[in-house]
Amino acid sequence: METVLLCEPTPEGIFTGVYAAYEQKLNPNTTHIRLGESENYQLFTEYRRVEASQEKAAKVERTVRKRFGSYTAESLWYAMASCHPDRGDAVYHTIARGMAGAYRGELMDYLQDSYVNLTAKLRQSVWSEAHKLTGFVRFAELESGLMYSEIEPKNDVLTFLGEHFGDRFPGENFIIRDKGRKLYLVHRAGQEYFLVWDKGEYYRLTYSPGEESVQELFRCFVHSISIKERENKKLQRQMLPLRFRPNMIDFK
Repeated sequence: METVLLCEPTPEGIFTGVYAAYEQKLNPNTTHIRLGESENYQLFTEYRRVEASQEKAAKVERTVRKRFGSYTAESLWYAMASCHPDRGDAVYHTIARGMAGAYRGELMDYLQDSYVNLTAKLRQSVWSEAHKLTGFVRFAELESGLMYSEIEPKNDVLTFLGEHFGDRFPGENFIIRDKGRKLYLVHRAGQEYFLVWDKGEYYRLTYSPGEESVQELFRCFVHSISIKERENKKLQRQMLPLRFRPNMIDFK
């Protein structure tokens, strides 16, 4: 009989599911992790709900770093930030492969295994989107002096952007809003960033007196340096996908 662990769709929830699988001595060959509630229940399958635990998740992360190194741990964090529905199962079985000693070298190089292969692909996809957004995010100065930006990423990349912009602008107060997930990344000058869920309240955003003028000057600059005879729309879409543009000042 197969066992399915129903976990919260968060890194903490996934790592807690991994902890539960080993704590309950479940067989990885017949055990899977599903995120959220299962839509299609199967016969001859036992479903167990797992409550997320920060303490248990931290123990799993420490074990991963100790056994497989920082690169594998980082890869798992990127994979867990993916929007792929099977990310939890891929991460669990990747860890299981490593714990079983199935591969002697770098765990993430064991690409002939389907689960490790999927984890590596998810890692690359999330890293690529986060990397692009470090260049595509556009901040606007609000009347209060706060820097504000909105994004609509496929994956949950706010924490990676927080690390990047926190290092780049340590003395600035800024907010990045993930519109699709209704999640805010808040950074206070000289402090660590934190995440806040949108409670459904509406706040009217008012630009500072000079912000709109700066935006118009920036758009004029972007258009003035363009050489019409050398425009390559296909290459532009490849380097700057259309889905990023609605939240960029350059295209408003």
